[in-house]
Amino acid sequence: MKTVMAIAAHPDDIEFGCSITVSNFIEKGYEAIYVIVTNGESGFKIEHRPRKERIRIREKEQIEATKVIGAKKVIFLNEKDGALLNNLNLRAKLVKLIKTYKPEIIFSFDPANRDFVDLNLNHIDHRNLGEAVFDSVFAAKNKYLFPGKPHKVDKIYFFGSNKPNYFVDITKKIDLKLKALSKHKSQFLDFNKVEKFLRKFLSKGTKKYKYSEAFRVVEVVQIT
Repeated sequence: MKTVMAIAAHPDDIEFGCSITVSNFIEKGYEAIYVIVTNGESGFKIEHRPRKERIRIREKEQIEATKVIGAKKVIFLNEKDGALLNNLNLRAKLVKLIKTYKPEIIFSFDPANRDFVDLNLNHIDHRNLGEAVFDSVFAAKNKYLFPGKPHKVDKIYFFGSNKPNYFVDITKKIDLKLKALSKHKSQFLDFNKVEKFLRKFLSKGTKKYKYSEAFRVVEVVQIT
């Protein structure tokens, strides 16, 4: 079975960035795997809870959101929210997952977006994860950098891009996207406000579609 892997810094990133495109791949027969790199414990908006409870709640919400889309597996890497680094340790974890599950397609944040016009989009975890995924896709197809049989990903779909080159029409599935995002209750004190923002944001990608998910798609080329 073919596989897509969505790698996000926090619970809810996938729901914002690429959930319907992932859903479309699932409908085509792909298996979808979510990888949530940090616990997301710093993005907790409801009344104060101890750190362990915040982590537990965020994981539960992510699992529920994943079920809405139809992905079968969620992997939590349990890195600290707000402190993510593109280092050897993180790349080793990501390469191991790529070599284990052998995805044809990977989704993640666009490491090339350095506009710094949005404090949420350009969050340090998002920036560092995008670079780590880019580096890990390269390392995964190499025989010697990390243990395990090499695997070459076909394409990377980068979301949160300031220079998208590919748009997916999600107009008919906008309610599904909102339903998945609404599962992250600890993040949204007023989901009506979130819905209004998201509809406006998703309408700006391209004039071709009422609502779209936008990506910078990079084909992974093996020249030797």
